[in-house]
Amino acid sequence: MMLSRIVAAMMLAALVIVTPTRAQPPAPKPVELVGKASEFYFTKNYNSYYWREDFTFLLKDETTGKSWRILSREPTPAYDWRMGTTFTGLKPDWKKDPRVKIVGVTGVDRLPATFYDFKLNDPNIATAHLVWVDGANEPKKNDWKLYNSNNWFHKWSIEADPFIYRHYADKTAPYDIYGFINGQAAPFSKQSQLLIETHKKARMFHGVIRTTRNAFSFEIEVLHLVGPDKGGNGVVFFGDPKTLIELEKKK
Repeated sequence: MMLSRIVAAMMLAALVIVTPTRAQPPAPKPVELVGKASEFYFTKNYNSYYWREDFTFLLKDETTGKSWRILSREPTPAYDWRMGTTFTGLKPDWKKDPRVKIVGVTGVDRLPATFYDFKLNDPNIATAHLVWVDGANEPKKNDWKLYNSNNWFHKWSIEADPFIYRHYADKTAPYDIYGFINGQAAPFSKQSQLLIETHKKARMFHGVIRTTRNAFSFEIEVLHLVGPDKGGNGVVFFGDPKTLIELEKKK
C-alpha cells in the first residue's frame, strides 16, 4: 500500500509542469532629454472603431551623446471619448531635424509593448509624455513650443511618478490628464473624493494636477467622471459632456 502511494505521488509529480519564472522588465525611470530629432515617422490609422495617431523619432541627447528611440503613446478610447493623447496643432518641419525636448519614461509604455513594424531593438528607448520643439532650433535658445502631450496617466514607478506629475502640475489643458480612478499614484482632492463616492459607477476621470501638502506633493482635481450605464454605454456622471473630446470615428 505504501509503495503504491509513493509511485502514485511520483507519477503526479511527473505530470506537474514547472513554468520558469519570467524576468520582470525593469521599472520605468524618468527621462528628460534634449537634442536633434531625426528619422521622424508619423502615422494616422483606423483602429477598430476610431482613428489614432502615433509618431516616433530618434533623438541624440546633447548631454551624453547617446541616441534614443522616442515613441508616442497611442490615444486612449473611452466609449465615445478620446482620453489623450493631445496634439497642440504645432506643425514642425521634421525634415530639418529640429531640436526637441522630451519628458517621459524609459521603455515601451504601450499595451502590447509593440510599435507597428518597428523591431524596437534600440539600446535606449523612451516613451514620451511631453514633446517640445525649439522654435529657434539653436542650442541654448530654448524657445520651446509644445507639440504633443501624453495625458493618459497610470502608475509607472516610485521614481517616475512624481517626476511626471511635476511637469503637469498647476497647469491647464493640454496639461490636463485622464485615467482610471483606481490606477493613480496621487490621491484625489477631498472634493473629488466626495464626487467619486457619489458616483460609484464611474471608472475613469478627466482632471488636473495640483501641488499640495501631502506625502506625494500632488493631488488630482476631477473635471469629469465617466463610466458605463446599465446597458454598458458610456455616461458622463459628472462634468459637462460637451467639453470632453470626442473620438474621431468616421472612416
